[in-house]
Amino acid sequence: MFEFLFTVVLLRFSSSAGRDQHLIRSSHLQGISHANFVVHKFKHLQGSLLDSSCEVAHDDECAFTCVDNAPCVSYNLALSPNENGKLRCELLSEDKFRSPDKLIVSQQFHHYSLKVSGNLKSSLI
Repeated sequence: MFEFLFTVVLLRFSSSAGRDQHLIRSSHLQGISHANFVVHKFKHLQGSLLDSSCEVAHDDECAFTCVDNAPCVSYNLALSPNENGKLRCELLSEDKFRSPDKLIVSQQFHHYSLKVSGNLKSSLI
């Protein structure tokens, strides 16, 4: 009966370091995508934006859009809505580990990167 099944689960929790994390899981008939994002408050990664960057009504929508977009590995999310009441969602194909010099202090954005284990971090740097 149903040709398309779509399920999304979002879990929010705080780590012992006090940073918020978003665990995103998106299920389609074609497969499952998931990601665990860590927020870097008041930071903005000045990387190349993907064409699918957009405006969202809720912050969770930006995470879902990144998970559903294969080249996306991190994103910047505006802190305040624009004149249309939407938040700017900047999807990026790079992250703070590959481009640490591009992560700057910002009063307009929070940056979200994939949670990376300690072993993997050292191989990326």
